[in-house]
Amino acid sequence: MARYEDPILHRIVNLMDEHGPENLKGKWGVGDPIVVEVQALPKAFISYDNVMISDASSSDLRFNNNIVISVVVDMKREFSAPTKRVESHEQVIEMIAGRDDNMNIREDSIVGCLRKYQDLENGKLWIEIGTETEIDYGLGIEKRGPGIMTAEGLIRFQVTLDQIKPEYYA
Repeated sequence: MARYEDPILHRIVNLMDEHGPENLKGKWGVGDPIVVEVQALPKAFISYDNVMISDASSSDLRFNNNIVISVVVDMKREFSAPTKRVESHEQVIEMIAGRDDNMNIREDSIVGCLRKYQDLENGKLWIEIGTETEIDYGLGIEKRGPGIMTAEGLIRFQVTLDQIKPEYYA
């Protein structure tokens, strides 16, 4: 049996690899592992939080997919650095929702990509504009493994997919 790859999550990974933060290109994982190798950081992971399914019409289903992206940056190297500025925290902010000098969201940030490229499949699959994108920032003290200290960010957003109900397939 062939290995399953979720087309929605992989579509978003491909979008981020093409247009997203430069230092995360090729560093995306599907699912959120507990343990990561510190030398592999920074890294991003994408997973489903939950999915709500409803009838969009008598022949269509609507899938509201709540998705979470985790961005993880090593911060242990900063333990002996002056505490005026925590660079790893600012790296997480830059990758997730970095702004330019005019305070506009950068197109190469994760949020910039999610907003610029909302139509993922010709109106069939789209990043929902009617819901909020939620971002949380924090620390991971040995969350990713023994001795690993990370600055992290979580992005929660919704992707909507409309499809014909199975009984209406040709």
